[in-house]
Amino acid sequence: MAVMVTTSVSVPRRAWNPAAAFVLVLVVFAATTAAARAVPVSMRLAHPWATQACQQGLMLIVALGAMIASGRRLVAFGFRRARIDWTLTSYGLLLGIAGTGVTLGFGLPGLRARMAGYSFLMVVFWIWIVSSLVEEVFCRGWFQSLVSGTDDPDPRAAQASTIWSAALFGSMHFSLVFAGIDLPSFAVILASVTPLGYVCAVARARSGSLVPAIAAHVGFNVGGFFGGLAYAITYRVATGHLPIAP
Repeated sequence: MAVMVTTSVSVPRRAWNPAAAFVLVLVVFAATTAAARAVPVSMRLAHPWATQACQQGLMLIVALGAMIASGRRLVAFGFRRARIDWTLTSYGLLLGIAGTGVTLGFGLPGLRARMAGYSFLMVVFWIWIVSSLVEEVFCRGWFQSLVSGTDDPDPRAAQASTIWSAALFGSMHFSLVFAGIDLPSFAVILASVTPLGYVCAVARARSGSLVPAIAAHVGFNVGGFFGGLAYAITYRVATGHLPIAP
């Protein structure tokens, strides 16, 4: 009597065409940016974080909705435990310090106008935590998983996905040009965040988790603060007074 034995074979997920995924996710980002601009001016004045909350809330909803609709486990999108890669986190920190240092050193306005209404606690919550978390779920969780097409760390898939992920993250910041940021400041920001995107993408690819990527992103934002603090102290020691904002 013949006995038929069936075995379960794991079939890898088909990766998206990187260019198609790039356009899709960038269009979603542009749509959330446009929607956030509909926030009433009165609300923006009362709550400086309202526009960011609207935009990033929509980004998170769309990304999580797309993940669930895909039928894949959330663990495939990086929702798994992993140790923080302190080397990559330090790279993020250094990029944040460098970006702020160059901006202040050349007397550029940077993001001062956009951050004027934020208290320090608002910066910690909305920039260090919320922004880092949402942008990593959106870029490294949703987009990078589409491009890699695998549920587990794969060096071959990572080679393309990390580059595309960095390019997406840099491209998302072109919205600053349309938000009134001066071109020199934008150039410095772009030169800082694009390498950050690559660092975070490598962290995601190596670990299969969003945790190290979020840590590197938080490191960048914290580095921006400490870069400004170090500049102010250095300027005070050298000149005897604090720097004047342009």
